[in-house]
Amino acid sequence: MQTILELLAIVLSGAAAVALVYVLYDWAAAYALNKRISGIAGKDTARTPAVSAGTKAANSATVGNVINILSRLSLPEEGWQSSAVQLKFLQAGIRSKNAPRYYFAVKTLLTVVLPAALGLFLYFFRPGVPLTQSLLLVLSTAAAGYYIPELALRFITQQRHERMRNSLPDMIDLMVVCTESGMGIDSAIARISREMARGNPDLAQEFYLSVLEIRAGATRIEALRNLALRTNLKDMNDLVTMFVQADKFGTGMAESLRVQSDMLRSRRTQRAEEMAAKIPVKMTIPLVLFIFPTLLMVLLGPAIIQIMEVFSK
Repeated sequence: MQTILELLAIVLSGAAAVALVYVLYDWAAAYALNKRISGIAGKDTARTPAVSAGTKAANSATVGNVINILSRLSLPEEGWQSSAVQLKFLQAGIRSKNAPRYYFAVKTLLTVVLPAALGLFLYFFRPGVPLTQSLLLVLSTAAAGYYIPELALRFITQQRHERMRNSLPDMIDLMVVCTESGMGIDSAIARISREMARGNPDLAQEFYLSVLEIRAGATRIEALRNLALRTNLKDMNDLVTMFVQADKFGTGMAESLRVQSDMLRSRRTQRAEEMAAKIPVKMTIPLVLFIFPTLLMVLLGPAIIQIMEVFSK
């Protein structure tokens, strides 16, 4: 097991060293190129920018080709733009059209390329390692490479959901103020999306996208349902349901929003109390593993040493 860990450390250290050297080389080349361009800008202002732009375009094309080759192995061929794959990135707040290509390229690199390189390294440079251990190490590396990007994306999504869930009651309070002052729901959503841009940019951005959908011709209910789908929050689904019922039965929007805000604030308080109640249980493991042994060593250590000295005499 120690040999396997040493091999894994060697492979990861080599990969990190190669990546560091590549980054430093790229930075040094870019710095030298910029310095040269700034030095001869007065002499040749037409040719140098074209050459620099051509070099950058060639490098970008090369990187893009490599990413396309790697992403084709994992990215669905057709219909992924409207599938659950694209929805995952929308719920994580990633809206770049190239994000799935980069994601699946990294996933392919960690799942296929890295285990293959590790297997070749073990075969040629560590022939003494048993075949069973080599296969186990390669398969473990492939499994880790497959699940690490998904876990990272899930962590980003959960953190974003937590930020939006905590800020939703405050945003509904602002909506209550706007509606009671005489503004319509569409104008209130547009106003609070601007006001909350600094406090919670994630939720403000989602509401602003709903405003753009309404301006593009979608109905308010469709835009709000798309908002609930992008955020994937139970509180947002309840808010959309409240809007649908208020629009259907003609109830007062301000009073409905106030009730919804009170309910969401109560849920936020309950979540905080639940987290506080879990702290003693979570503290049990560090207490048993770290604090209690240290206290026993400090309290009983001198007595044990004295007893050992008495019995040795």
